[in-house]
Amino acid sequence: MAPQDRASQIQTQLAGHRPEVLCAFESIPKIEGMPAGCAWKHYVTDKTKVDNLGRLNLLTPEVVKRAASEEIRTGIRVQLDWSLDNVQFPGFRRKGLTQEIISKSNKETGWIGCDDEIHFNTQCGSQWDGFRHVGHRATGNYYGGVQHSEITEKKTLQDGIDAWCSAGGIASRAVLLDWVRWHTLTRPSVPLPSPVERHEIPHTELIEVAKYQGVDFRPGDILVVRSGFVKWHNEASTDERRKGTFERATYLGVRADEDAVKWLWNNHFAAVAGDAVSWEAWPPKGSVCLHEWFLPMWGCPIGEMWDLETLAKTCEQMKRWSFFLTSAPLRVPGGVGSTRKLVFLILEVEKCCSVVDFFFLVGCDKQMLLLSSSV
Repeated sequence: MAPQDRASQIQTQLAGHRPEVLCAFESIPKIEGMPAGCAWKHYVTDKTKVDNLGRLNLLTPEVVKRAASEEIRTGIRVQLDWSLDNVQFPGFRRKGLTQEIISKSNKETGWIGCDDEIHFNTQCGSQWDGFRHVGHRATGNYYGGVQHSEITEKKTLQDGIDAWCSAGGIASRAVLLDWVRWHTLTRPSVPLPSPVERHEIPHTELIEVAKYQGVDFRPGDILVVRSGFVKWHNEASTDERRKGTFERATYLGVRADEDAVKWLWNNHFAAVAGDAVSWEAWPPKGSVCLHEWFLPMWGCPIGEMWDLETLAKTCEQMKRWSFFLTSAPLRVPGGVGSTRKLVFLILEVEKCCSVVDFFFLVGCDKQMLLLSSSV
């Protein structure tokens, strides 16, 4: 490769990032009092400022612009989140959705109308895990060194999920790794593991899925893994759902080990997501827990219980598994987690378009997903 071509390749890979930000796992600067690999303050130049974004700092204007220009076209829309009441028996005995309709009618004026009040746990369905959701057990720290008591007693807003909204929300290229499809097509004689039994997906299988689909990764990508929970829930009986999500808490997910941690870091994903209840195999076994790496160590959002069924079918039809994803979580000051509300998938129906207009719907939680096919 010619020197000028190599220089161009490096510049494209950096995409507005300082070179040290995209360092290998072993080169992450040491944080006193924390295990090697902790990335507090890693993404910001001013170390005196509080960083509430973590891996979302990878979403530079260059990353977003490139993702939008390469992935967005026009066409069909597909919603990726479940209805808030869809999980019949929310896991870990969390509170599900309740809704109260409030009449606002006035007989004197003839005005008729309604309000409604809803109550739910932000972990009861399609969701983002924020940095306050899980702390580091060995040290008691949340991302950036926030202590549990600072959240529960002092009411600090640090690490709140609303900071993602203040920064402009989440917008980037995303890649779907359809592990269910890969397993079905490459292992036809092997039954698909149950999503409500503890089964580990090695990160090496995710690498194989990516190769099978012909996709690669770029810094700032959002990694989305389909492992079958939503499909199972859609097909399960009421009794099966009760046993699978309410009476026990064992789930299929990505294997948590040191090699997986290094692979996830070295690919520099801005966030990870999937249809599984806990993304990683649950409960954790051994000394490695991916939640503890993602949230308190790296500040990496985790999306769980996303409805990927229609998306998977669409991607298979188009033979394309990358797309443009945007998300604005609930803007609750100091929020721990967030539901995901509106998602749109824009599929190509024309050869190309030089100008793309897209908009956010008015509401407390907005999402848009746009995907292009090959031309």
